[in-house]
Amino acid sequence: MPGDAKRGAEVFRRETVGCAKCHVVNGEGIDFGPGLSEIGTKLGKDALYESILDPSAGISFGFEAWSVELKNGEEFFGLITSETGEEISVKLVGGAVNRIRKSDLARRQQSKLSIMPAGLQQTMTTQEFVDLIEYLSTLKKAAK
Repeated sequence: MPGDAKRGAEVFRRETVGCAKCHVVNGEGIDFGPGLSEIGTKLGKDALYESILDPSAGISFGFEAWSVELKNGEEFFGLITSETGEEISVKLVGGAVNRIRKSDLARRQQSKLSIMPAGLQQTMTTQEFVDLIEYLSTLKKAAK
């Protein structure tokens, strides 16, 4: 089934699909998940389909999800972006970063599941999904 990259770009930006809520393409979107400006250079169409259909199958290094619970009962779910002897930084969906003193931690646990939700293909028609993959496959590293 042929896809249309221009329509795919519209699907990527659509609020109900939500790609741009976590991914940046050429400076547009929110810097939470992996940047996708050159994803078409890195992954073929089959791998792009798989990464959306089964996001937990291949989680990129540094994008592992963590559940963090504080001694006061507060909980966070996000990405640990840095760690020192005294604190960790947890990036939340939407891009906000919380710095947490380790002395305030009750527990932290890495999730086996991707922070990218499964079932995103259900937010679009089959044609829109094909269009989205066509768009992503066009995002390539600029020739020098």
